[in-house]
Amino acid sequence: MPRVTTSNIKIKLPGILAKHFSSKEILALLLDKALNKSEYYLSKCKELEQKYGSDLASFRKGIEESRQESFSGWDDLLLWEGYELSYQEWKKKYEDIVSCME
Repeated sequence: MPRVTTSNIKIKLPGILAKHFSSKEILALLLDKALNKSEYYLSKCKELEQKYGSDLASFRKGIEESRQESFSGWDDLLLWEGYELSYQEWKKKYEDIVSCME
């Protein structure tokens, strides 16, 4: 896996919290957030795969080549592309956080 560029940051926490959280625990919380987000967007992609019985590339090709205009199809295509981009973005964030924990 390629090396991720990292930055040190300083976080201000109330004293009572600072005593209970290590940097590894904070990274674990960020990791959990990234995993939850990526799984959410993946589930939205899967819903559309089930709805249309195809993957995104096939669905896009069908919409673009269709002789009949389908506004709901175009709407779903835009949503699906957004979900896919968001999934890829959060998956990358997850992988980057994992590499920081090694």
